[in-house]
Amino acid sequence: MAGELALVTGSTSGIGRAIAVEFAAEGARVVVHGRDPDRGRAVVEAAQAAGGEAHFVAADLSALDAAETLVAETVECLGGLTVLVNNAVGVSAGRDARVGDVTTEYWELALRINLTAPMVLCRTALPHMLAAGHGSIINVSSRQAERPSAGMAAYCASKGGLNALTRALAVEYGAHNIRANTLSPGYVVNARRDADMTPEDRARREAMHVTRLGEARDAAYAAVYLASRESEFLTGINLQLDGGSSIARAAVIG
Repeated sequence: MAGELALVTGSTSGIGRAIAVEFAAEGARVVVHGRDPDRGRAVVEAAQAAGGEAHFVAADLSALDAAETLVAETVECLGGLTVLVNNAVGVSAGRDARVGDVTTEYWELALRINLTAPMVLCRTALPHMLAAGHGSIINVSSRQAERPSAGMAAYCASKGGLNALTRALAVEYGAHNIRANTLSPGYVVNARRDADMTPEDRARREAMHVTRLGEARDAAYAAVYLASRESEFLTGINLQLDGGSSIARAAVIG
């Protein structure tokens, strides 16, 4: 990825963090994004320790103008933009619900962060990719868009919309050497969220997969492939990175 200029949203923890660090290790210059400067600086330090260059830019993507500002600050840091990873997600524990119970306020917030912000980021990034002569957009979605669990109506709908946005981008900008792909991880272990996971919970989650539970590095390796020239014949796909759970009957959460 030498020479690539990348913005990874929601990259101060989890999958986003792993992607940002791996991009830097592979030679890309990276902007790390999040809301917590301390966590952001920690990721920048990890990227630098991996031998790469990284900068942190703070932004709250629930604000309508934040996406455009984030791209502008990224371009100021890097001198351009050729890779965009839309990984930031808006999920609030206990607020999402079944369709009959979800509030309009929460529904609109989920769509604003999970779908509208990625669209604005893409819209604002595209002129810079066109100027560079190439680009790769990776939208991090979820298998919940295709196989929803009950009680997550807003999240599932927003991710389904994100998948459709990927296909539209692929069709509209393929002729300009700009590719768009979706990455849909299965259950990926998160140190903070899963710190208190019981053996029973782990066994139930492992039963959802043909192979094993996912790790953030799995998503990072896939993102490197989708962002690099090695996948330049690939656009418009939804890569199900889920340990085989999309092809086999397995337990589900919810």
